[in-house]
Amino acid sequence: MDAHLTGAASLRAPRVDKALHVPAFRRFFIGSVISVPGNWMQMTAQAWLVLDMTGSPMALAWVTTLQFLPIMLFSLLGGAVADRFPRRKLLMFTQIVGAAQAATLALIVASGAVQMWHILTLAAFLGLVTAIDHPVRQAFVADLVPLDALPNGIALGAMSMNIGRVVGPALGGVVLALSGPEAAFALNACTFLIFAAALSQIRPAHGAGRPTGRKATLLGDVREGLVFALSTPALQVLLVATGFIGMFGQNFSTMVPLVAELIVHATKAQFGLLNSCLGIGSFLAALSLTRAGKPRPVRILTAGLAFGLLLIAIARTDTLWLSCALFLAVGFSAVTFSTSVQTALQLLTPEHMRGRVASMVTLLIVGSSPIGALLTGLVAEQIAVWLSVALNGVMCLAGIALSARQILSLSRRGKLPRGWARAETKAPAPT
Repeated sequence: MDAHLTGAASLRAPRVDKALHVPAFRRFFIGSVISVPGNWMQMTAQAWLVLDMTGSPMALAWVTTLQFLPIMLFSLLGGAVADRFPRRKLLMFTQIVGAAQAATLALIVASGAVQMWHILTLAAFLGLVTAIDHPVRQAFVADLVPLDALPNGIALGAMSMNIGRVVGPALGGVVLALSGPEAAFALNACTFLIFAAALSQIRPAHGAGRPTGRKATLLGDVREGLVFALSTPALQVLLVATGFIGMFGQNFSTMVPLVAELIVHATKAQFGLLNSCLGIGSFLAALSLTRAGKPRPVRILTAGLAFGLLLIAIARTDTLWLSCALFLAVGFSAVTFSTSVQTALQLLTPEHMRGRVASMVTLLIVGSSPIGALLTGLVAEQIAVWLSVALNGVMCLAGIALSARQILSLSRRGKLPRGWARAETKAPAPT
């Protein structure tokens, strides 16, 4: 453990493509670049389909809620699964099941028989798959690359996600206009299967696995991970900030359609443009982070502060091109924040607990979306859309302020030395 921490402490800023020199990671990256745009095509088409069918912000909020509620309920168990079973096989399973979900949705819409309960049920099913997929995907990067390439690998993983965010919504808008939402769903099913095929060719260089002699249940594994996170000051700060940003700021699948349709009054193509601007900013952030090396608290807090302020600005902007520019900046700050947090957590966590710690990020960013989406939809429907977006920004600022106060307090007491205290990061002994 000490050698692991000492090696991580000596990390230097990596090359942009350092992790890509590892063949297994290169296959993972290429598979992600192909697969992720399909996910965004489906989300774009699904959001527009719901609003087209109902015209209700609350209907869209309910779809988002049911898609992310299983992540809120089961992502911590998903993290325990990620630390107990082979991650490559788990990822292949989630891709195949995701393909089945997308194909089913495509067939129902193409038949003309689609109803809201179909969309709600399939959204909840996809949420169950995601509860396993996200923590496994995050922890799997550490199985593919050496420790000194881990920050670069995580940043490249974020880049692959955000290439999809750039390309996917734009393709989704085109496919919506030309062939309808069912075509977007069908294409997403194909991309899931392509990624599964890429994973079948990967042989991880190493993997954490369960320490020998352990007999804990999955719930026991979850408890062990929570005890470790809550007893490590640096992790506490990261998770508090992530909780606020995740719940109130990163429910983009609800906020972007509301801003597009009810503030900017965008067309289908312009809706795709707003999503693409969000993705371009995200991609640029991920690209810049490939050379950034080990994240520091000032980067994380600054990105969170900018994110909250930008959401407030978006709430009061009804001009398309200005909204595009603001969404680009929001994407940049959001990915700078989330990728820096993920990198710091993976570096601060022992190998056999990375899936569980990754699942906490999934819970706080993705799993908290049901609460944020419902609050956003409720305020938007009962009062005003702009106020719901602005309040989200205010709450993000409140979370960053609380985290900054924690950092100052811990530093005064000598519990959080500059640059994160890796020597403090001691996992509890396996039981």
